[in-house]
Amino acid sequence: MSENLKDLLEKINQEGVKLAEEKVGVIEEKAKKDAEKILGDAKKLADEIIQKAKAEAEKTKIGANLSVKQASRDILLGLKEDVRKTLNKIVAGEIAKVMSSEEIAGMLASLIDKYIEKNGQAGDINVLVKKEDLEKIKNTFMSKLKDKVKSGVEFRPSPNINAGFSISFDKGRSYFDFSDEGLLETLCVYLNPELAKLIK
Repeated sequence: MSENLKDLLEKINQEGVKLAEEKVGVIEEKAKKDAEKILGDAKKLADEIIQKAKAEAEKTKIGANLSVKQASRDILLGLKEDVRKTLNKIVAGEIAKVMSSEEIAGMLASLIDKYIEKNGQAGDINVLVKKEDLEKIKNTFMSKLKDKVKSGVEFRPSPNINAGFSISFDKGRSYFDFSDEGLLETLCVYLNPELAKLIK
């Protein structure tokens, strides 16, 4: 009887060990599958993070390149504008130097002389000049054309003229602008395209 009991216990033990080994195998297999899934998910997540980081880096790079291009363009435009302003100041300064009272009176005398030759008389000519130069220009002009011009030429001061003059041959309805600003504008129409070629 004790021998049977021993065999029975041994059989139970063997079945228990076998059952335990099977359970361990199932647990190991499940743990292995779970570990593979976790690793797969982690790899997939890592790949997504890397791809997102690459996309963000590319977007940042493109944005930085656009910012650099925009900044370069702004600097170039600013430089061109500074050069244009400097050129305008130089031209305006040179115009002011050339436009002395004597020069203006000489130009007016020449213009009005030609006008009288063509039309036979002075007519209604209006001349606008810088207030401070009015008397000097008028007197110099009159001394140059005293025989030809008795009347018909009116000199008036203009607060808008710093140098040069404006002249009208139609009672002031329209003017030919030989003021510093008018000449500067005319010269810059020619100079600015030439300047643009130089600083391209």
